[in-house]
Amino acid sequence: MKSAHTLIARSDALYGGVAMGATILELALIASNPNLGQFSLEFSLVTQLIISLIVEFYIGHYFVCGLGVANTTVYGFIFKLACAIFLTLGFWAALLEHWYTGWSLILIAFVCDSAGTGCLKASFRPAYNALHIKMTGKTADYVKAFNHFLYMRIGTPFVLLLTASLAINYTSYLYAVTAIMSMLLVLRSAQIYISKNDLRPTNTSRTNVMHSTRHAYLKHFTVAVKCPVQIIGYVAGNVFESLILMYAIGLLYRHSDLLGLAQQFSWLGSSAIAYMVFLASTVLGRLVISKFTISKSSTTLAASCLIVTIIASLLLALTNKDITFFLSLAFFCLLGVIVGTIFTRLTSNEIFHTANDSDAVSFFLISELATTLTIILIITASSLIFKPERIIDGLSYGLIALMTAYCLSIFFIKTTAKTFK
Repeated sequence: MKSAHTLIARSDALYGGVAMGATILELALIASNPNLGQFSLEFSLVTQLIISLIVEFYIGHYFVCGLGVANTTVYGFIFKLACAIFLTLGFWAALLEHWYTGWSLILIAFVCDSAGTGCLKASFRPAYNALHIKMTGKTADYVKAFNHFLYMRIGTPFVLLLTASLAINYTSYLYAVTAIMSMLLVLRSAQIYISKNDLRPTNTSRTNVMHSTRHAYLKHFTVAVKCPVQIIGYVAGNVFESLILMYAIGLLYRHSDLLGLAQQFSWLGSSAIAYMVFLASTVLGRLVISKFTISKSSTTLAASCLIVTIIASLLLALTNKDITFFLSLAFFCLLGVIVGTIFTRLTSNEIFHTANDSDAVSFFLISELATTLTIILIITASSLIFKPERIIDGLSYGLIALMTAYCLSIFFIKTTAKTFK
């Protein structure tokens, strides 16, 4: 029988590896499909945000209340499988020049993806934390788990991106899309099977669905008063990482011509850059993540992240559409994934050590809702100020404002805490 730590580390590594690989490939296929339109990446970003705002919080709450965190995790992966199926059908339809049908299927996929994200964000870590407590009597350590099963965390995106690049280079685009999405379908099916078997010991208690009342929804917001530092840290990191994974990575494929490679190698080049971003973020995140805790060193961490965010954002905004822009974009993506990894893991760890199960679920639900609202605010402001092809500039400035607000908030919270001591 596997140890509790092994189960936690393996599930976390597979979850992270598949999520990263799937996100990069899905963005790449949207960005590189000429039949979806010139601004397909921007349209998909906006629609995903709108759908997420409507779906994620309510689905996460409803499923956790009605089915418990173990079953909600399984259903989250089922929704992700449905997303992959509808994306496949949507890509096929677009390639066969059925534009409206293609986008309709892709939008259905976005709904499934948001439902899956809502379920998994609210339940995945709480469910495996409950499993760890049941097996050992202690809470799970997601910082320690990050350092194990690195071959799975790093290897899964590598295999996916390499296979996808070879398929794009040596087969027709339609067959390549089929091969790529088939890999994702297999991996999503495997996640359903693994999570169902792992979490069977904790799948004993369920909360009545009748708890899905207005009072129950509002009760989630009380966690903001209990854990303000953790919520601010989680949202700051999650916004940065989400903008990278929902948009910026796709730009690496849209602007692959800037690498100066032959057409048949452009996908391989962009995939190599995207994978190097992920690999470097994993390695650097592992080195940094053990050096800080949000509650004790938040000011130092926030100031450091603000400085590097300013540097990366200015480099991106000041470069023209040439190889320097591509490299600045890659560096920007690297920074975003590192900041997201550090902040979300440290805050998750602290929540599991300081909050009860109910507050932990509320924390993730409210943090995801705040993340979506913040991204919508940044996107809206960027769209009003910048042209569509330079919207990334607005996002970079928005992230500077966000990290500045985070630094000021942490300073204010710490100053207030010292005053009342």
